[in-house]
Amino acid sequence: MKEDISFNLATLISPLLFLLAFSLMLSSGILIPVQTYPGSDSSDFLKSMENYHAPDGTAYFELHTAAEKVPPTNAESNLIVIEQEPSVNGDLITGEITHYINDVNENMTKNFRNRLSGAIVNYVEDLRPSGNVTVNEITMYEQDIPWDTGFGVSVLVFGLMLSGLVFGMLSITSEWGNHTTQLLKLTPYSSKAIVIGKIIANVIKCCVSGIAFLAIFFMISRAFPIHLIFFIISILLVYGIFACLGMCLGIFIKSSLTAFLLSLVSALVLWVGGGGFGPLSYYGDIANFLGKINPATYAIDIVRWCYFNGNTQLAGGFTILGIAFIVALFLIFSIFTRWTRREEAM
Repeated sequence: MKEDISFNLATLISPLLFLLAFSLMLSSGILIPVQTYPGSDSSDFLKSMENYHAPDGTAYFELHTAAEKVPPTNAESNLIVIEQEPSVNGDLITGEITHYINDVNENMTKNFRNRLSGAIVNYVEDLRPSGNVTVNEITMYEQDIPWDTGFGVSVLVFGLMLSGLVFGMLSITSEWGNHTTQLLKLTPYSSKAIVIGKIIANVIKCCVSGIAFLAIFFMISRAFPIHLIFFIISILLVYGIFACLGMCLGIFIKSSLTAFLLSLVSALVLWVGGGGFGPLSYYGDIANFLGKINPATYAIDIVRWCYFNGNTQLAGGFTILGIAFIVALFLIFSIFTRWTRREEAM
């Protein structure tokens, strides 16, 4: 480890940067600034909008009074103009609101529209004497999970994959860097014994990295696995799978820097493709098909279940991870044996 301190630190720090960045940005929800004309003191609707909030109590809007009702400049936030105050007229609720959206991000403009629509519906429910709609929320898990905590559990799987790939890769590229490949050729031990020894060493280093991540994540979220035995089995399987794949990578790519960058990109792509940012149902058919053959998909589902309970295909997930480990182990045995034999022939 001492000869690859920079890569070892990068392996530990990279998942923590993801965790800390999103925890700091999204731990208390997103408050959207918006200008209004007139101010909230002059409009009952805007007073209601000011108190419109998410189930956890986080307000949806931060209102600022605009000097005039003209479209905003690039330096200003969105503008909501109350042309006609919403009110009850007989059996009708009438009003006119103009919303100037000053953003080119499609996702943000959608959120602006949805939040304004929600604020209007919320106000209409207050205006109507009867016929209110009541919405009951039923959570997927036993309790509602804060977004940053759920994301932190997902980032943990990214850290597992990255650690396995990088430590596995370094265990081979260091042989090239130290010019010790000839020792692997001359050793009396079988190639399988060498591979198993390297896998055990890599998994031990992965566990040290994982414990450091879990300690920091616990200090931030106070979240701890409910199903500890299943959790340990799942992370050992993930470490084993990606340590084997990292060793395969190190055999073909002799440069530690190149292999590290490829490991980082590979772990990130597999993590995103496995539902790291959210359920795969949000994406298209191709993404869902690739997700079914991606071990990260099952690792994320199992680790989330270990923390939050909920519904998951536990037996199927462990079966897929077990098969993936056997395949990865077969690959490294085959590739390493051919590699050492090729060295002997040189």
